[in-house]
Amino acid sequence: MRAMFLTTETTDCGNHVRAWNSLGLRAEHVVFHYKNINNDWQLIDKAREYQPDAMFYIGAHNGSGIPGIKTLCKLYDIAPLIHLCCDAADAPWHSGLTAYHNKGCFDLQVAIDGAMNVPVDLSVLTPIDPKPFMVTPQRDIRCGFSGGAQTGCRRGDIIQSLEWFSKLTVRKRTAKGDYNGHARFMRRCRIVLNDSQTGTGTSNHIKGRVVEAGFANCALLESEGSPIGKWFPEDCYILWRDAQDAARLIEGLDDKTINHAAKRLAEEVRKRYTARHIYSTILGKIGLHVGST
Repeated sequence: MRAMFLTTETTDCGNHVRAWNSLGLRAEHVVFHYKNINNDWQLIDKAREYQPDAMFYIGAHNGSGIPGIKTLCKLYDIAPLIHLCCDAADAPWHSGLTAYHNKGCFDLQVAIDGAMNVPVDLSVLTPIDPKPFMVTPQRDIRCGFSGGAQTGCRRGDIIQSLEWFSKLTVRKRTAKGDYNGHARFMRRCRIVLNDSQTGTGTSNHIKGRVVEAGFANCALLESEGSPIGKWFPEDCYILWRDAQDAARLIEGLDDKTINHAAKRLAEEVRKRYTARHIYSTILGKIGLHVGST
């Protein structure tokens, strides 16, 4: 399977390519800068040159450098074109997803954030490369959070308050996006905190951190309102309501509860949500198979 990824320069996009490559395959990765000058012609030239069996597109909902509808339709004519949307649950994406559907830009539009009842053809979870989580450092962090958490929004304010007044250890996202460092940090944690709200704070989805926690063998503290119950049995996670409730759980959960939740999440992720499972489900929808041509 010759795959090509056409993506923005953001760290998460590179991680999705990394997840594909973890299958023993090697994708061609072409980057465009969605806030800069449009370079659509280069994307088309690269696709014609590489002649992939399938292309995965990961874009943004606005920006001057986003490929236009005509460009996407030209790419669609070169090879099967699949749109992977990381934030399909968030309202700003919905008009664009609908427009892409109406114009016939893609063979398949996929929400990779577990979003339900949104204008896509398929919902799955985020594909993750498990290899960075195979390290075995000491479990010296009771509860941790690794990722972006700017103050001035609900998520950032809650995480900051838990860092100051509870036993939450925070690893902030670096500009270069050191994924190995992120994975190693999570492997040090007994519990991982997650907030399921989307960027606008108007809806909830399944973040990649949920699947990562499974590969890291951590217990997951997930915020109420998350659609996680549609994807995992209830003994795979522990829900928190607000900062006060999260602090109580971080400090008060006993070893038996932590170990059981971590074990169950790890089992379900490895059984149902590996990168091979996810990419096979996506490609199967358009009659293709991972590892075949």
